[in-house]
Amino acid sequence: MSNVDLILVNGSVVTVDEDGTVAEAIAVDDGLIVAVGTSDDVRALAGPDTEVVDLAGTTVVPGFVDAHSHVSMGAPYIKHAALHTPPVGETRTVPDIVRRLHEAKDRNRPAPGEWVIGWGYYPDEMDDGGEVTAEMLDREFPDHRVAIVHVSGHGGVVNSRVLEAAGFTAGVEDPDGGTIVRYPGTDTPNGVLWEQAWIPIAFSLFDFDDDAFVEMLGEYARFGMTTVQDGAATVDQIKYVRSFAESRGLPVDVRSLVIFNEFQEALDEGLLGTSSHGHTVQGLKLILDGSPQGKTAYVTEEYVTGGPGGEEHWHGLAVIDQATTDALVEQAYRHGVQVFAHCNGDASIDQLLAAHRAAKEAGVSSPGRTVPIHSQVMRADQLDDYVAEGFNPSMFTIHTYIFGDTHLRNFGPDRAAGISPLRSATAKGLRPTNHSDYPITPINPMVLLWTSVVRRSTGGAVLGADERVTPIDGLRALTINAAYEHRTEDDRGSLEVGKIADLVLLDANPLEVDHDAIKDISVLRTIKRGTTVYSAS
Repeated sequence: MSNVDLILVNGSVVTVDEDGTVAEAIAVDDGLIVAVGTSDDVRALAGPDTEVVDLAGTTVVPGFVDAHSHVSMGAPYIKHAALHTPPVGETRTVPDIVRRLHEAKDRNRPAPGEWVIGWGYYPDEMDDGGEVTAEMLDREFPDHRVAIVHVSGHGGVVNSRVLEAAGFTAGVEDPDGGTIVRYPGTDTPNGVLWEQAWIPIAFSLFDFDDDAFVEMLGEYARFGMTTVQDGAATVDQIKYVRSFAESRGLPVDVRSLVIFNEFQEALDEGLLGTSSHGHTVQGLKLILDGSPQGKTAYVTEEYVTGGPGGEEHWHGLAVIDQATTDALVEQAYRHGVQVFAHCNGDASIDQLLAAHRAAKEAGVSSPGRTVPIHSQVMRADQLDDYVAEGFNPSMFTIHTYIFGDTHLRNFGPDRAAGISPLRSATAKGLRPTNHSDYPITPINPMVLLWTSVVRRSTGGAVLGADERVTPIDGLRALTINAAYEHRTEDDRGSLEVGKIADLVLLDANPLEVDHDAIKDISVLRTIKRGTTVYSAS
């Protein structure tokens, strides 16, 4: 072989193969990896047209495979008001929120009746308690619809225009699987909505154009992501991504999960399992509960701090009931469709396990690798259930950092210590993945890796010292294990001959630096199928 397209030499090539090989060089031709080895051996493959990159001691890792995030949610949010508290943003007070919403309104110039939107709202960590109500939003934005998206994505605050359009007026009952918070001492909604009271409104916020979609995919590439997941897509969103891929091409691969309430439509249209130009419709997405930081994760042991509306003896919310879950899981398995289920709390994990077992009892076999997404406030015995049933958990260790102090308050130290038990899952022979759930938390895989290694909150508390993993196991959760989750481990996720040439060049080796330096490692270059899709220079 001679005159290959690209050669990288004189570096640390962390292959993440089964033997944990670290090589010096790698060669790429026609979008595939054709050699991994010493610099001398790989350099010998160069021809007159080969691009030869001297790594000068820097590091190459596999392109990061996104185990769970939301492309179609992140794209529309790019232009709106970012309301995140530290360490993600600088929103500290309600006046900060109001100012940023006005800035977004002035920037986007919505017509009267159109939306003013903010996202990343996290009152638990705001200096003044962060209370926002419909009345406040009405005063500030009398001519527009307003929505402030909670950092979890599972709740938000809206103004009276939105409440009235949804039929949420005085005396209305909470919908099944949802909570409408009221002004104290009244039955009048105060604008704060959770789960099934919120989700139908949330899906009306997701309009975006080609420019926003391109910008969103560029953000993934900037952080070294070469395969990304659209983790709860509507049929229209799936069709949009497919059309875009076929007409303009995708800088990174996108794997869509169809949202459960449109599953039948997706089946009828033959979308499940199809793939074209880097876009794949991977499976079904169930949403079984809410978020632990929003107090809507469904748990068997009650919250220490009660519910989001002041409820006592609160266990969170089941978004859909057991019978509906059973029917959807059986239907998916009958069609050979992989199931991904949002399960933050142990009660929702029990619900998924029960549906899986009911399908087996009905004589319906799973196509394999059912994925409980998040697997956060879970019990140790449920890992044994994962092993027995062939589940492949996707975990969310950045919660221990950004939301760790809130989890300590909501669940106490013992349960908080067991959040996203990545090390225990690995020890049991599972291949757990780790994810950002973007736009819920930042995309950056280096921050994800760091959180899995240190599990330290913003307040300095370590949540589950025994669940901290080694950097190589943390890296596996973001690469080869995530490829395994998507059933693509044969063609990506590690740097081995014959696999797709998805590579990331880093300015330091995460396996060698001090653990606290991992989060500061930067991506120098992202290569997708042998083509550079991001360069820091």
